[in-house]
Amino acid sequence: MSGPVYSSNAERSVARVVPDLIQARELLMDLVKKDLRVRYRYATMGFLWAILEPIALMLILTFVFSYVLADKIGVDPSATARPFAISVLCGLIFWQFAAESIRSATGSLVDNQNLVQKVRFTREVVPLAALGYPLINLLIGLLLLLLLQYILVGVLPLLALPWLLLVLGIQIMLLAGFALLLSCAHAHFRDIGYMVGVAILFGFYASPIFYELPLVQDSSLLPTWAKTLYSLNPMAGIITANRQILMDGHAPNLSLLIWPALLAVSSLVLGASVFRRAAPTLSDHL
Repeated sequence: MSGPVYSSNAERSVARVVPDLIQARELLMDLVKKDLRVRYRYATMGFLWAILEPIALMLILTFVFSYVLADKIGVDPSATARPFAISVLCGLIFWQFAAESIRSATGSLVDNQNLVQKVRFTREVVPLAALGYPLINLLIGLLLLLLLQYILVGVLPLLALPWLLLVLGIQIMLLAGFALLLSCAHAHFRDIGYMVGVAILFGFYASPIFYELPLVQDSSLLPTWAKTLYSLNPMAGIITANRQILMDGHAPNLSLLIWPALLAVSSLVLGASVFRRAAPTLSDHL
């Protein structure tokens, strides 16, 4: 039986996004599987790289900030409330999920231009499928984090883990919204890809990955406007909330999630609206 055929107005309808995505769920899964095969096709160690990469970066950051720069920035590795290496890894896995999702989704339409130009389908699946591979890496990183925390600290935050679903849901909504917006913008203006690369580099240092949020909030060197600007980074609240869940073993401070949640809903609605309206002419710009 043939699939539905929409008029131009129906194809631009935002109300059809969810039904169309449900109908295209098999294509979505196929694109995720294809991405996994392409990334690990010639890698001898395959998914092991999903473990080695964050561990290597964790070790480098731990060495630099706990020992090389410890005297200059006043860090005492033995005086921290949390093991510094585990704290860094907790920040890294959620940041890498965000960075890799945005990077992959931004160029997804251009990378799949042959598919977009030749086949009629729900095109939102292309940027959304780009979140699949980073999400799998995040789940692997979470298992690694819990294992290391149990080995080094002897504690597993089992009672607090359900809160992780809330925070992860907010982050996925946020990334899905940005994926739709940036992939559409990149199809029209190739400069967007370079701008995203710079933003990701900046965001790494502007997020509490190898330091914690109170270090910024309590700093006497930063003016108030700089602290306010820093708080607009949704990853600051998301990473801090995940640390409270995974390392402190309790529910996160919900005030940390108000802005990320508002931004997630807004970006998802805006992204779906912009993408759906631009979808019928995307192939003309690829």
